[in-house]
Amino acid sequence: MQHLLKGKSIELVPVTEEHMEFICNEESDEELWCYEEHVETDKNRIRKKFIKRIEENDVFDFIVKRSSDGVQMGVVYIWECITSRKSWEIGYVILPEFQGNGYCLESVQILLSFAFNELKAHKVLGMCHCDNKKSASIMEKAGMSKQGVFREEYLCGGKWVDQFYFSMLEREYAK
Repeated sequence: MQHLLKGKSIELVPVTEEHMEFICNEESDEELWCYEEHVETDKNRIRKKFIKRIEENDVFDFIVKRSSDGVQMGVVYIWECITSRKSWEIGYVILPEFQGNGYCLESVQILLSFAFNELKAHKVLGMCHCDNKKSASIMEKAGMSKQGVFREEYLCGGKWVDQFYFSMLEREYAK
């Protein structure tokens, strides 16, 4: 089940092998992923991981493209956490030169629609490093509720860091 998902100013295009150069460059960019505990820099490993995911039905990766000119601006992801609970997690990254234009928020809104309307999710969650104010703001603006803080959740840059936990329930999305 791979779908092209359209918004007002962007399209979420399912990742294919044709996108691997973009994916490998974006995924291995340590500055872009500065709030993560590990950044894979081996582009062969990244390529293998994403090619494998293309065929899976419990993870969906999308290239974020601007509708007006088809420029690739980032990647968004949604993957199943626990099948029996119908819970899914989202992730997203927009390249710095495209940030601040609403593309990330629109991407998350489209992913939430996909999760609840197509995947029949009961809950969608998202997490971010507590210092990643932009990411936290995106989830809040998209209507997700901050559930709490996982204290000293992971090592980042050699120190233990806290992580925000956000979620949205199916009934909250339906409002």
